[in-house]
Amino acid sequence: MDQTRIKKRLMNKAVHYLGRYATSQHRLGQVLARFATRKLADADAADIDAAIAETIAQCAEFGYVQDDVYARSQARSQRNQGRSARVIRQRLRQHDITNDDIDAAIDEADEHVEDGELLAAFRFAQRRRLGVFTTTSSTTDPQVLRNRHLGSLARAGFAMRICHQVLSVTNRDDAEALIDALARGETLPDL
Repeated sequence: MDQTRIKKRLMNKAVHYLGRYATSQHRLGQVLARFATRKLADADAADIDAAIAETIAQCAEFGYVQDDVYARSQARSQRNQGRSARVIRQRLRQHDITNDDIDAAIDEADEHVEDGELLAAFRFAQRRRLGVFTTTSSTTDPQVLRNRHLGSLARAGFAMRICHQVLSVTNRDDAEALIDALARGETLPDL
């Protein structure tokens, strides 16, 4: 198979994939490599590797794939879902995003919020029904339940200080008011 046909097929695949999914350059390279393994198996491996690198470079040049934009989008989305900064960093590192881009993305996601980590922890607790958002019957020992919730928050990547702050709120209405205040960027009193 000649080089121009390989490049054309890889570019078609890249444009099709990028039309459906936002992604990083690293992930696009993985997708194209898998495609080449399946559909371009008779071509020389060195030619394919060079064509993949060239295709990724062209997509980046055209603005189809931008790691910094992808990182900002993912950080904002994951923050809204209640993900900790530690988890966001880990997920973006898996896409070979640079630490500078990751830091900038997390800073931008928390730009209008006083304490983005605390807000994310409250959203996580609300989504997972932890702390005051629990729906468990009162027959469970409160200390056992608190320890389970504490462990769940800690495994989600939140610092123990944040975990204790989330679990220290005893009224559901107060917790929802705190979430609203944090989302508006208001400064909170000490919990």
